[in-house]
Amino acid sequence: MGEKTIEVFLTILLPLLGAGVGFLLKRYLDKKRELSNENAKERRQAYQDFVNIIIDLFAGEKTQKKPFNISRLFEFYKKNILFAPPNVVNAFGDYMQYLYTFDSNDPNQSAEHIRKLTNVLKHMRKDLGLSNKKLGGNAEKLMRAIIKDFDSI
Repeated sequence: MGEKTIEVFLTILLPLLGAGVGFLLKRYLDKKRELSNENAKERRQAYQDFVNIIIDLFAGEKTQKKPFNISRLFEFYKKNILFAPPNVVNAFGDYMQYLYTFDSNDPNQSAEHIRKLTNVLKHMRKDLGLSNKKLGGNAEKLMRAIIKDFDSI
């Protein structure tokens, strides 16, 4: 084989090789994006479920209907432990640990309860790509619409 033959061979082979690598890379990125979109839909629904549980908790406190059933939080955790990133799992764990010792008759615990809860919400929002600017250090202002005496807590 002459030098000219090798040059022609490389001229044909390199573009084909580049196209093949480009095709495989695009396919990999498309699959990854598709999986990411499916996971994002799952997380959005899971986080909405959590928000519904919390709204029900605070609505129940206001109307004094019935005591909060913590098993709903366990169900949430069971369904979503595989989808949530570590910061959401850790914040949720901190909130649950706080709930185990929470005394609803102690008014001094209300502010800490809100901080722990909104920290979970803050990490969920961050995971969904939403901004938490101007919502307070732990995004406490997310609860402003739900808590009547928010500014006094």
